[in-house]
Amino acid sequence: MTASPHSSPNGPLTLLFLHAHPDDESILSGASIAKATSLGHKVIVAFATPGDAGETKQDLGGITLGERREQEAQAACLALKVSEAIFLGYDDSGMADTETTANPSAFCNTDLDGFAMRLSAVLDGQNIDVVIGYDSNGTYGHPDHIKIHEAAHRVAPILGADWVLEVTYNRDYLASLEESPYGDTIDENFATAAADVTHFVEGPEWFEAKVEALKHHTSQTPDDWDPDDKQQTIGFAKAFGTEWFSAFPITETANPADLAGWLEPKDRWSGAPPVPD
Repeated sequence: MTASPHSSPNGPLTLLFLHAHPDDESILSGASIAKATSLGHKVIVAFATPGDAGETKQDLGGITLGERREQEAQAACLALKVSEAIFLGYDDSGMADTETTANPSAFCNTDLDGFAMRLSAVLDGQNIDVVIGYDSNGTYGHPDHIKIHEAAHRVAPILGADWVLEVTYNRDYLASLEESPYGDTIDENFATAAADVTHFVEGPEWFEAKVEALKHHTSQTPDDWDPDDKQQTIGFAKAFGTEWFSAFPITETANPADLAGWLEPKDRWSGAPPVPD
């Protein structure tokens, strides 16, 4: 696949978000997608798997969990104004060291060159400026998330992209919270240290869009989660209201100005995300 010249600095970009499962697009990057589309950037989201190794307590009405989760992802992407949602059809690997990770068709076992060929074929004619994947531990060690990290770095130069962004959590900030969702101590392999993140996205409007997108993933949200409960929403905003990135230029022409307006450099962060009124 041959890429055409990229957008001029601060002009519209085409952003390719690689996600492991439906709902990852909203949980990890919903605010960032909403902000990007509002600025006129074109957003494509590619899901490696339908999340078929997951669990749900809901009645699926005769369809498979993978089918249900794809439907939910389509609705969430529509709410976020995503231009195209792509489902690549690999099997969900499930958690590490389970039967599903031994499945030859599981995403964690796929050949990265084969993945790049499949993705390139699906994206034929698209000019990708930025590829967004995950940090090296896939935030929390899920085999499919780790594979997304590897895949993003493999496909970006093939697609002619200038940047790879790793969407992640700021583990030092999460550990500092009085009520951290991950407890008082966070494993040093979890997500990314504050010193290693480079950019962030936050803002009440984008957080609201993130929550609205998450509302579509009813098969995966906890029974006790109520997005209309103010206290729950405030707690969620404190922990996940800021979306963090580590940016890696991969071409000599990569211009930091291309990311300006969408991503904020971390030295501009106030120290805590705004919470809903």
